[in-house]
Amino acid sequence: MTSALLLLAATVIAAPPNVTALVPSGCQIGQSVEVAAQGSVGEKPQAWISREGLKIEFAETGNKFKVTVAENAAPGLCWIRVFNAEGASPLRPFVIGTLAEVAEKEPNNSAKDAQKLESNQVVVNGVLEKGGDVDTFAVSLKAGQTLVASLMAKGTLGSPMDGVLQVLGPRGFVMEHNDDDHGLDPQIVFTAPSDGEYGVRVFAFPETANSSIAFAGGANYIYRLTLTTGPFVDHAQPMSVGRSAVAGEALAPQKLRLNGWNLPPELAEVSADAVEGSFIVRHALLGNTLTLPVELHPSVIELAERPPEPQEITLPSSMTGVIGKPGEIDLFRLKMAAKQAIVIRTDARAAGSPLDPVLRILKSDGSQLQEVDDGSKGDFDPDANFTAPADGEYRVAITDRFGLGGPRFFYRLTALPSQPDFELKVAADSFVLTPDKPLEIPVTVDRQRGFASEIEVVVTGLPEKVTVESVVSAKDGETAKAVKFVLKAEAGVNFSGRIRILGRVKSEPPVEKSASATLTAFNTTTRELWLTVTAPAAK
Repeated sequence: MTSALLLLAATVIAAPPNVTALVPSGCQIGQSVEVAAQGSVGEKPQAWISREGLKIEFAETGNKFKVTVAENAAPGLCWIRVFNAEGASPLRPFVIGTLAEVAEKEPNNSAKDAQKLESNQVVVNGVLEKGGDVDTFAVSLKAGQTLVASLMAKGTLGSPMDGVLQVLGPRGFVMEHNDDDHGLDPQIVFTAPSDGEYGVRVFAFPETANSSIAFAGGANYIYRLTLTTGPFVDHAQPMSVGRSAVAGEALAPQKLRLNGWNLPPELAEVSADAVEGSFIVRHALLGNTLTLPVELHPSVIELAERPPEPQEITLPSSMTGVIGKPGEIDLFRLKMAAKQAIVIRTDARAAGSPLDPVLRILKSDGSQLQEVDDGSKGDFDPDANFTAPADGEYRVAITDRFGLGGPRFFYRLTALPSQPDFELKVAADSFVLTPDKPLEIPVTVDRQRGFASEIEVVVTGLPEKVTVESVVSAKDGETAKAVKFVLKAEAGVNFSGRIRILGRVKSEPPVEKSASATLTAFNTTTRELWLTVTAPAAK
């Protein structure tokens, strides 16, 4: 009787992992670190990692695990999902860094209790554990040294905080203050006027403003604070790497001009070889990395000296430029045929630029045809759909909404022929199916620019004895905008793994696109969908 009760209790208590944050949320290449998972890892946890070079070992009990980063691991952001037989946790970010890393230690609220850092090239992993918490760190600087203090919290780690950074002088007075630099995350570039010990102070307000007017904190107010007097890259020109669409074509490496602070001559320009997906700007000397998209078209930069006529944009291509001074307007020309339709996309704020771009399309005589400001609420990077009314040459103008400018006001314009397209979206990135209850997965079909073909929507990666019928999104009617899957499992199936939801179009060449889910806390999307098939809980 007692054994039966214990078995029943174990069955009822079993639950999927629910990891809300990782502390610390990163590790240096070639090192190991013990990570505490906020929330629960569940029973018999395992981990899926989005890239190679990481190894995770769970403790027999508790919510801690060891992360080991290989010497040859690529630096940058990766994603971790903890799962077991009952389900899976949400994806959580983990950063592979290049600098030495230390943990924040309390008490360090005041300047006199500041945590002394042995190096001025370090990443501090910390948590603002409760309301009113302030973390202060002390670094030694020589006169003329430039310190970059950059906080990673809301933007990459999803912390629900609006962070603030301050640099304190040797006598404790605030010398520099920054709130929002890249999104809600602050950054300060400070040059020491004299030798001494300087303080760097971190505190936060809640991401969503309230009436408390108080410093905020909590178990998930995690951050990574980079402090370095070494090389630190801000942006690259161009902001993307061009790649040929012709399979097997040999390409010369593209030259990238790096912009940032404390960059030695050998880092002023680097080469980007043709790659798939994305290119990571990294170097043994750099205190950070920069990830650039790879495009199937040329990626160029604006001319250093303004030509008599506006610089020409060809289709398709990407143009990287800088609004170098207040009030500056960058102007480009574009040849188009009557009724030719194009899409012009901008990337600035999303890439960490302070630019609030306004995009205008003009006739060759300067008269305005179209103006686009913000894309949507919270999206400061506008896109324009434009159809030429007649054969001729047109102008594309970009400037800052408030007339600001400077060397960091960089942007990228991407001009593409307008073509019908589609995207598939699902409401969650993780699903649980039990044999006693079919699972419905709605899929939203976003048809863009008049896309009118049938789309066959299928699920791949399913285990045996899990069935689903493919569905078709017709070019019109109810299924044009949304379809629904029904998954069924036979008894005895146990599975936890990745699946794909694909939209396939019969065309030349055939088109296949993966469905994505929105990761709201991180302002990004993922195509890494997960399915757990498990026996129903005992009653």
